[in-house]
Amino acid sequence: MSKSWRTALIVGALVAVFAATSAGAAKLITGDDIKNGSIGLKDMSKRAKRALKGKTGPAGPVGAQGPAGPQGPAGPSSLATTIRSQNFTITDPGTARGEVRCPAGMIVVGGGVSPGALFTVTDEPSSDGAGWVGVADGPGGTMRVTAICTPGSATVLPLGS
Repeated sequence: MSKSWRTALIVGALVAVFAATSAGAAKLITGDDIKNGSIGLKDMSKRAKRALKGKTGPAGPVGAQGPAGPQGPAGPSSLATTIRSQNFTITDPGTARGEVRCPAGMIVVGGGVSPGALFTVTDEPSSDGAGWVGVADGPGGTMRVTAICTPGSATVLPLGS
């Protein structure tokens, strides 16, 4: 067999393989060729994704009331805070008592006593929840009482409740 015949045979074989591969690639893919659940949204065209969206239906009925009862009123849209401080002085050895009150319509949500050189005895909200009380003992000096107030009302429960 001559060299030109071998070359012709090889070229012919390659053309046949290429033609067979191209014919296989040109086969139409049908739904039977695709495994169920194997196509994700990223594989779909924008048009196909839009076709998947249906129209919104009417609202359903209102559900039953929960065990906690009806919903309470809405809280404040923002929390306004006022901080008030006042100094109280002991000029002779003894006890200083000071109370800082919140403005009308506000309750105390925190506070503190800065005793300086004094010894703090009491550092707590007032009995009605509208101020902060500090009591300090010492040989003399200054105690600062601070109240942190916010709008609202307070329910004061008996001690131990």
